[in-house]
Amino acid sequence: MARISREILEKIEKEDIKPIGRWSFVLRNYILWTLFVLNILFGSIGFALTIFLFDSSDAFELILSVNDLFEVLILAIPMVWVVLTILFVVIAYLNFRYTDKGYKLSFVKLVITNTLMIMVLGYGIYSMGLPRYINGILAERIPEYARIVDPRYRVWDRPEQGYLAGEIVSLKESLEGEYIMIIDLNGEQWSVNITDAQIRRAVSLRKGEKIKAYGNMFEDNTFKASDVLPWEGRGRRMQEIYH
Repeated sequence: MARISREILEKIEKEDIKPIGRWSFVLRNYILWTLFVLNILFGSIGFALTIFLFDSSDAFELILSVNDLFEVLILAIPMVWVVLTILFVVIAYLNFRYTDKGYKLSFVKLVITNTLMIMVLGYGIYSMGLPRYINGILAERIPEYARIVDPRYRVWDRPEQGYLAGEIVSLKESLEGEYIMIIDLNGEQWSVNITDAQIRRAVSLRKGEKIKAYGNMFEDNTFKASDVLPWEGRGRRMQEIYH
């Protein structure tokens, strides 16, 4: 034992090893806890945006067949935010694992705890209506964000399958019925017959409003709608409830 102690002391003197101060452990722990909290926060925002975008696509509203159900569900899942949320869960786990409390929880308990924290906080953020604004800011500042990330651009950009979305540019009435002219997500103009359509409560039929329409496509970019929904989906209605 004495020989081992002597060898250790000799190695310390030879390599000039200095003791690490307590402040370095405190700083390291502080940084790890800060990263853990930030990752939980970012993961929660990612989860809130996932709910908002999926909900806004109205994937469950107009399902006609089992095949259509699976197709719409696949198109409606915002995979980018799903992947980012999972990534934040993993990073949060790794950060917490190396804190002074991390060793007390098993891998399974840590993952479940982190996931539940992100889901609960994320749903709270969604319920407050914040994802609508966050998504809007990202869409304005990041080129192609909406088309790549927002599932509505996949679900509602299929007029040949009965899904059409766009911005209203004019409204008109004639003997044949009531029509709105819209510019779709690809910049093409459509004449949409809404005479017999069910207009959802949150829809504002006015110039500049963005809407989604479900129905049937005809020749010459004409479309007969059976349902007209708000672009924001139930996310917009949630916003109206809390504000």
